[in-house]
Amino acid sequence: MTKRYTPYLLGVIVLIALFLRLWGLTWGLPNTDHYFSYHPDEASVLNAAQRVDFFTGHLDPGFYNYGSLYIYILNICILIGSLARLINLSNSDIGLVMRDLHLTGRLISVALGTASVLMIYLLGRRMYGRRTGVLAALMLAVLPLHVMYSHFLAVDVPATFLVLCSLVFAARIVEGARLRYYLLSGLFAGLAGATKYNTFLVVVAPFVTHMWATKGRTITRLFSWKLAMLILAAAFGFLIGCPGILLYPQHFWHDFIYEARHMQTGHGLVFVNTGSGYAYHLIHSLLPGMGIPVLALAFIGLFYAIRRWTPQDMMLIAFVVVYYALIGAVAVRFARYTMPILPVLVLLGARIPGKIMDRMDEAPGIWCSAVRVIIGACTGLAVIYTLVYSAALDNMLATKDTRDRALDWIRENVPAGSTIGMPTVPWFYTPPLDPRFGFGSVQDRYETSQKVADYAIAVDPRKEFNAGLLKTSSPEYVVMSEFEYEDHMRVGTQAAQEYFSVLKEDYSLTKRFISSPTIFGIRFPLPVSLPHDMSYANPTILIYARKDLAETNG
Repeated sequence: MTKRYTPYLLGVIVLIALFLRLWGLTWGLPNTDHYFSYHPDEASVLNAAQRVDFFTGHLDPGFYNYGSLYIYILNICILIGSLARLINLSNSDIGLVMRDLHLTGRLISVALGTASVLMIYLLGRRMYGRRTGVLAALMLAVLPLHVMYSHFLAVDVPATFLVLCSLVFAARIVEGARLRYYLLSGLFAGLAGATKYNTFLVVVAPFVTHMWATKGRTITRLFSWKLAMLILAAAFGFLIGCPGILLYPQHFWHDFIYEARHMQTGHGLVFVNTGSGYAYHLIHSLLPGMGIPVLALAFIGLFYAIRRWTPQDMMLIAFVVVYYALIGAVAVRFARYTMPILPVLVLLGARIPGKIMDRMDEAPGIWCSAVRVIIGACTGLAVIYTLVYSAALDNMLATKDTRDRALDWIRENVPAGSTIGMPTVPWFYTPPLDPRFGFGSVQDRYETSQKVADYAIAVDPRKEFNAGLLKTSSPEYVVMSEFEYEDHMRVGTQAAQEYFSVLKEDYSLTKRFISSPTIFGIRFPLPVSLPHDMSYANPTILIYARKDLAETNG
């Protein structure tokens, strides 16, 4: 691959990445019907950002489940947007104000997600050559999980960008152990950890690079002053991005310990009886998050790197192994937890076709040309498959959400004053019969549900799937989301079985709202079902009507 055309190729790749991350960006944004996003984590991060006030020196977001760097950046961007009159914080329409605030955070993710494509190119070019860098950039540009989460006001994509920055400078240590590379790699590792705590583990990459690439006795290398500066730079980066550990230690440790316990105790029923975390992430995170072809290339590249065992290879492998060991050991297993290692896996996968084609360029002959064409065609097909996959996900984000469609149907078909039963207290997954459903504690949301203007909501805040309440209140309609029933049915809880037994006896399924990733009207064949946190968009909504009503209407 000639140096001359690389900038043009990169320009096209960046435009593809930007387009995929902007398409469907308005999915689930707040409006007059719902004041909070349909993504369950966005409101918490935004709420934390609004607590910060740099002018008065109040740096406590009051929320340390994540690091505070992204929260600070969001606060600054909101301030700039307000001063530039792009955001009208005094607008009387709460839905419109919340829309603009959420959109600000999402645009940060778009920018850093797109910038990550350039960073993986820089890392790939330095480690394995220009062609591999370009291929890695192309694969990351179209990678489904990275594309989807670049749409959201969330810490995952920004933290991954900072991980890549740390890796870029860690790779420079191999070329020459200059102090600035240690400092910059450590600084970005600290900033990554200050965004999402577990990404601090990227500091293992420059450590391994140092131990493998520098000369001398092991004890001398281990106690090198440059390694000490690396650790100090990482600590400094973390403190810059998350000063709450020193300024507000009580708040910080309360939330940090809560999150650590959450990782060990699980997330309700979502990951109960799902087996090994390592196998689960492979099948239900990496496979749907990367797609079959790119994941296959990544595994080939990983085994090749283990075989080669160079300092560069060991740097990447060490980070992947240590990070994967952590996320596979905990009870909470969201697909987004694999995000920080996705670019590394993509790079290792891109190395295989990149290296083969580089060798074929050096070896003249018709057979070498044929091999180059075959490898290029196979790689192209892998990229096209992944591109279509991401486009189908974007198209799903761009279509009207199932909650909105269900809300429209309820307003048109369910008479005012009717009682609507729900198996759990309404939340982000519920059609917004009240615009405040999407945020707050269970008790807050229950109290909101009892103040819905046009309907009476029958739900028990203390017991999910209360069949007794369903039987005694006998609501005219029952509305539920797959986020409520799916795990109960998978695990086989007695409460859900009794609830559905009453539904089967007294109710008829009247309406089902469902949406799948499609492109040009064709449903994309998913390798496995989308994982929990890739299904926030367009969950299946079921509406049951009492049989006597269904028969009357029929």
